Amino acid sequence: MRNAAGSGSSGPVKDKREHHYLDRMRHHSRHYREFHWPSVELLINLFYTYDVLHTRLARGAERKGVSTAAFNVLMILSRYGEGGCPMHELGELLLVSRANVTGLIDSLERHGFVERAQSAEDKRVRLVRMTDAGAKLLEKILPRHYGEVRDALKGLSVKEKSDLSRLLTKLRHGVQSNGKASDL
Repeated sequence: MRNAAGSGSSGPVKDKREHHYLDRMRHHSRHYREFHWPSVELLINLFYTYDVLHTRLARGAERKGVSTAAFNVLMILSRYGEGGCPMHELGELLLVSRANVTGLIDSLERHGFVERAQSAEDKRVRLVRMTDAGAKLLEKILPRHYGEVRDALKGLSVKEKSDLSRLLTKLRHGVQSNGKASDL
């Protein structure tokens, strides 16, 4: 795992998880014929880096009293305006269960950041709209959030960020088109 837990140009930060995963990879590479070091290394680096970034960015939202999932709801709703977003669409965009979406919306509604309404076109459809309080909260969070994103990724050049984005998109599309489920 090259610089999986890296911090700038000073080299990798030593930590327990990195050591654990490298040790497991060495062990499995000797015991499983199907083991492919570059593939497993990439997967571990993706998961580990996601966790490090997610943890760092979650702190900013939590300082304002919302979870990252609630912050994501507000980000999605900010694109829907007065019309609101159907609950089922929120579930698709958030990639969480219907129960989780309902719980998130319940919490945001209790805090006055969103409101529910029925669709005028289809009474079976429940819409969610961001309130003025939700929009104000989002406006307070975004400058710091985008600053954190920029700071967290400052170890990569603009070209490296572009290349990595392109490669991750290519990887995601390949995984999606393969579509086979594993029998774990």
